[in-house]
Amino acid sequence: MRILAIADVHGAKAAKNLVNSLISEYVPNIVIVAGDITQFGPPSWAKEFLDSIPLKTLAISGNCDPEGVVAAIEDSQAHLLHAKSMEERGHIFVGLGGSNATPFGTPFELSEKEIYDTLKEVMVEKAVLVVHAPAKGHLDKTALASDLGSESVARIISEFSPPLVISAHIHEARGIEREGKTTYVNPGPASQGYAAIIDLDGEVKVELLGN
Repeated sequence: MRILAIADVHGAKAAKNLVNSLISEYVPNIVIVAGDITQFGPPSWAKEFLDSIPLKTLAISGNCDPEGVVAAIEDSQAHLLHAKSMEERGHIFVGLGGSNATPFGTPFELSEKEIYDTLKEVMVEKAVLVVHAPAKGHLDKTALASDLGSESVARIISEFSPPLVISAHIHEARGIEREGKTTYVNPGPASQGYAAIIDLDGEVKVELLGN
């Protein structure tokens, strides 16, 4: 199974062309959108963006997506993955939007308890985990700070050992990490032309796309 993973669109109109071009070039089976579709709104743009993707899409909202974006995802042709699990081509996907607390008081922030309790309800063994906020200690560093990710996401990963975790949120942390049975991927901000192609059957293989 081939996944096109994008995140941190932040309302960039060029991301529509980016996604469609990458679909044509890499022929994925599914698109994953890991949050921050808008830059603090409007929710209508999230629907417009998701409806422009000509392929089955699973999406969550991010901490910069205001109230209304979750409903906009549900109203679009995409499938809302927040606090849900879905099966696609024999693989289970579990998602959680928003982020752990930030210093900026962004629209969609959750307590660590909320993150853990929500994921614990829907997570299963061998599911692909799609979260906006990364796990603490994995792809969560900036030039000025580290360990910005969620302790609860890290706890869920330690309990369930997912084969793949797709996260976003920390733009500077674009990359790939592997630990134990888990591959961590931050595709980078689509607003800057970044994405990732992930082949999931058998060994997880990742190609980061963009300059």
